Amino acid sequence: MLSICIPVFNEDVTSLVRELHEQAIRLGTNSEILVFDDASDEGFRKKNRELRQLPGVSYRELERNIGRSRIRNLMAREAAFPYLIFMDCDSELSDPGYLDRYLRLLPCRQLVYGGRRYPDAPPRSTDRLHWVFGMNREQRSAGSRERTPYQSFMSNNFMVPREVLLQIPFNELLSGYGHEDTLLGFEMKKHGIPIRHIDNPLLHTGLETPGEFLKKTRQGIANLVLISRMLNGDKDFTASVSLLKTCELLRRMGLRKLFHRVFGHLRRPIERQLTGPSPRLWLLDLYKLGSICAYSRKKPMPLNRDRSPASGNCFRVQAPHS
Repeated sequence: MLSICIPVFNEDVTSLVRELHEQAIRLGTNSEILVFDDASDEGFRKKNRELRQLPGVSYRELERNIGRSRIRNLMAREAAFPYLIFMDCDSELSDPGYLDRYLRLLPCRQLVYGGRRYPDAPPRSTDRLHWVFGMNREQRSAGSRERTPYQSFMSNNFMVPREVLLQIPFNELLSGYGHEDTLLGFEMKKHGIPIRHIDNPLLHTGLETPGEFLKKTRQGIANLVLISRMLNGDKDFTASVSLLKTCELLRRMGLRKLFHRVFGHLRRPIERQLTGPSPRLWLLDLYKLGSICAYSRKKPMPLNRDRSPASGNCFRVQAPHS
């Protein structure tokens, strides 16, 4: 009935998997738990190898890192059951009814997104940017997310029929970090696959330092520009992503170059504010806009053919370094 897929990179998932295993046994459903390690450090692999002892758990280690999109597609192809749940490895279950809430919706032909929540208490004062962003932008009720169902989808916690994801997989041309779920949501909309939102969140435990959060923000924006170029500036995609839409508006008004120049002087002061004890999200929005204007003015990176044995001879788009 259900394959639970957890791609892992440098996380100890033993507690998460054991709790999922207990829930599945209690519900008496036919299920499996797939744990695929994407070339983590040996310390994490050694710990997670304990999971091989659990019946119904398939733990596998990849020899080289293949990235967020490809590992999810690989797990979908190798899953044994007709419905898939994908979970980020830096997650915790919020309550013992997690699996049951998804099972109640079967059978279905839609993608179901359960949501994300953050710890109630903020971290120490100098590491609050990720938490403030998550609490204000990502921790949303199902009713709020339903107003923009495709744009509100994230890949941290969702259920989907296996045949749907095999037909509309994650785009493996993206090898960098970020927005592979934005593109998948757009593709689901194009193919008429509904996205339903429910209140079944996972607790996000992988809070990053402000510096790491800003670095990943820039990587994600670089990927977003690459996606737009892959789609040849598709107007519907641009309209569905506020950053792209605003950047395009600045371009049409002849202001993108000026904004980029002004942002060059403001970037360091903005970064100092965002990495301090009271980060302001409107400055983060400005930071993102300045970053996307900068990446949009760069020449496109070439498509590289990866001929390594594990790559499947696919093309990869490489995000520019920031």
